[in-house]
Amino acid sequence: MKTRAKTLSILLLLTLSGGCAVLSGAEPAPPHASAVPLDHGRPEVVSVGGLRFRGALELSGGGIGGLSGLWVAPDGARFVAIGDTGLVATGGLDYDAAGRLSGATDLRTRPLAVEEGFSKRKKRTDAEDLARLPDGGWLVALERDHRILRYPSGENGPEGVPTPIPVPPGVTEDTPPNSGLESLTRLADGRFLTIEEGEDGAAQERRAWVTRSAALPERRGDWLPLTYRTAPRFRPTSVAPLPDGGALVLERRVSLLGGWSSRIVRVAAKELRAGAVADGRELARLEAPLLNDNFEGIATRSDPAGETLVYLVSDDNFSALQRGYLVMFALPDE
Repeated sequence: MKTRAKTLSILLLLTLSGGCAVLSGAEPAPPHASAVPLDHGRPEVVSVGGLRFRGALELSGGGIGGLSGLWVAPDGARFVAIGDTGLVATGGLDYDAAGRLSGATDLRTRPLAVEEGFSKRKKRTDAEDLARLPDGGWLVALERDHRILRYPSGENGPEGVPTPIPVPPGVTEDTPPNSGLESLTRLADGRFLTIEEGEDGAAQERRAWVTRSAALPERRGDWLPLTYRTAPRFRPTSVAPLPDGGALVLERRVSLLGGWSSRIVRVAAKELRAGAVADGRELARLEAPLLNDNFEGIATRSDPAGETLVYLVSDDNFSALQRGYLVMFALPDE
């Protein structure tokens, strides 16, 4: 979450608590998941925009939180999430007889190693998105100290000693610390796509890049520029591939009066090329009274019937005023 949003949460917390913090000496509860509806006031609501709701969980306890990037296994049995405090969270996923997300098991958290090992410096561990490689390894995009790290093959998410790969031209030189490569994915054709979050403001055009080929970039020039266009006041926070070669982009907005708002945007494959302006089509918007928070991660997979399933994860910033959600939708065929 960005500084403005953090300030908002702090101010609201101080207002509600009278400016006093209450400390507890109790042992923290282990991580757990509980089912939540899409709309607390209207449990019959089963869709939003062009997406069908397939269940949601609130993840809490045991230090789990701050989740910014998400990967879900092709069979849906487990997930890996990373957090912008240098956290890796993993767990199994359960589904009911109708295929709805119903629970999470064996939830665990651990620190994310960076080049020098485990670091307590936010500048070094601000992980924002991740992608799985064909060899089983992982890529993780980090901001503040802008870089993309490659991790060895591992079933439990990125671990071990990573090595940096080249970032797109201009990222380290021109990007503000807290507005970097928030979105990263591997497209259906094997190329990699990354989108810069950019700063707050009226500008809707954000820098983005795709690789020349399915090979990992060996030099900065292997990243080719394009433009991603957001809705006004929204920022891109994550991206996930679609089977047709396109992508889903998650955008996020926060305001003092309106609270959190998220958009899920479909971008056509033809727009994911060098020099293009990717101006996607909004599929759904999550706003009050619907389930909504600081959604920062998106993942996709196909079920055995070929249906595309979409997962979102929210960054609760470890705030008592926010929630960490893992939400599942189905994307109907078009």
